[in-house]
Amino acid sequence: MICFGVVNAACSLVFGSLMKFVGRQSLMVLGAIVHVSLIVVLLHWKPHPDNPYVFYTVSGLWGVGDAVWQTQVNGLYGTLFRRNKEAAFSNYRLWESAGFVIAYAYSTHLCARMKLYVLLTVLLVGTTGYIIVELLHRRKQKRLKAIAEDPKAAQAEANQVEETDDEKDDIDDDIIITHL
Repeated sequence: MICFGVVNAACSLVFGSLMKFVGRQSLMVLGAIVHVSLIVVLLHWKPHPDNPYVFYTVSGLWGVGDAVWQTQVNGLYGTLFRRNKEAAFSNYRLWESAGFVIAYAYSTHLCARMKLYVLLTVLLVGTTGYIIVELLHRRKQKRLKAIAEDPKAAQAEANQVEETDDEKDDIDDDIIITHL
């Protein structure tokens, strides 16, 4: 756990600054690749007490992937929900806590191999959801940029009905599973 914590803390500091240069998408891909690779390794690995360095390597690499999730998911929520951060982060923490409860509930009923398959499935579903959200966000940003550059489109946009504050977030409400 010490190896995980030290690597996680160091990478969290590095990834916060690195994001400005390589972008959030690159770091999220890094986190997904690291965790998928580690899960595949753990599915095939046979632990042996004569190889303690493997334990530290796996733990440290898990810290790298976790640092990506801890820094970039929070940054993503801050970007998508600029005007409604409190509800967005509350929703995020609610589902994170629900995941902990579910994992705790099944922890005594499944072997480690099955838990890794569950983890891999959740990781792939989450990564797919992230890709969809990024594509929708990028599409909306392009539309807003086109409106800003075209005076006729800006006038047409100005003539539309005023949105409420909840509707002004950068992401559509139909993407959100629950709205607090």
